[in-house]
Amino acid sequence: MKKTLLILLFSLTLFANTDSCKLDVYYGNGVWNNSKQAEASMLKLKQFMQINNRIHFLVADDGETYSFKYAHNEPHGKINDMIETYWQLYESGQISELYFSFVANALDGVDNTNPDEEAFRERIRNIIATYNLDVATMIKNYRDYSLDARHNVLLVAHSQGNLFGNKMYTLLTDEEKKKFKMISVATPANNVTGNYSLGAPYTTIVLDYTIALIKNSFPGNAGGFGHTFVDSYLNSGTFETRMKINSDITNAVNLLDQNICATYKYFRFIAYMCPSRSDTELEVGIYGSRVINSSGVLKEELVTNDSKIRIPRDSNGQCPLQGWDYITDIPTYDKDGCTAYRFDDTSYQILDYLAGQTYDNEYTCAQYQLSSSVYDTLKALEQ
Repeated sequence: MKKTLLILLFSLTLFANTDSCKLDVYYGNGVWNNSKQAEASMLKLKQFMQINNRIHFLVADDGETYSFKYAHNEPHGKINDMIETYWQLYESGQISELYFSFVANALDGVDNTNPDEEAFRERIRNIIATYNLDVATMIKNYRDYSLDARHNVLLVAHSQGNLFGNKMYTLLTDEEKKKFKMISVATPANNVTGNYSLGAPYTTIVLDYTIALIKNSFPGNAGGFGHTFVDSYLNSGTFETRMKINSDITNAVNLLDQNICATYKYFRFIAYMCPSRSDTELEVGIYGSRVINSSGVLKEELVTNDSKIRIPRDSNGQCPLQGWDYITDIPTYDKDGCTAYRFDDTSYQILDYLAGQTYDNEYTCAQYQLSSSVYDTLKALEQ
């Protein structure tokens, strides 16, 4: 019986870690790859990302903020694996039952010169039973080794691995789906985890004739030739093809970053004058900065909002306050048509210091001090 084995290159003690800031990158191989070939492809993927995407995959952070692994579909005969692939396409609704039966019969005839109808049906039943077992094993392993530990999961899938990845997504809970993203390479599917648009994160070479023959699959959208993951896509594909894969991975990691534990080292307050609010009311955006790799690179993002009533100006229109009057021109602070101003110029300060200060902004004529309730919210997110 074909077994789906999750090959883990790290000790189980790592997976006992419930660090929800950690990223587990899985390589999902296609048909006919033995374990050594799948492992080699995974290592090539890791090398590719460490060279081309150092902000997320710094070599020094390997095993700390991210890990690479692979889920191996052990080959069990070329014809059986091809029939299984078409069963997955039928199960997902991409092809009809009639089309599946036609292809399965044709494939069965390739290595069965005297086909027997009952023997054929038994073969199909066994393939489906094996597939269902593979699916159950795979979803359990994703949970045991990543999702239950609150790790983020990024699956980079090649060929049939995409069909397993799409299936995994349908079995996840809503919370698990927030922590699971997939990037498709040479996909025979017509969607990427439910995204049927041509803007879905997939890369298929136009001259990948293995995929071009699959009914209703996504059309090719990249240059190059061939079907193999390493030689055709990572190595021999055009520069644009390689960078498309890298860009899709970057976007997926950034989306996953929004759903992790997100503990922050530094905070900053921004005052917003918004057309949706009254002239006397300001919105306060509180931004947190977190270190995203061992080089100390910081990522700043909106953590929560507060509000503040502006102080009345005197009869001459002058504000009685003196204080920070810095207009920001940093794209990070663009927000819903609002105009942003710094409440403070104490960049990269710890929460307790900021909470103990009173901030004046002469331009917006507002005075702000962190409330106890907002402080408690931020304190829970502080590193």
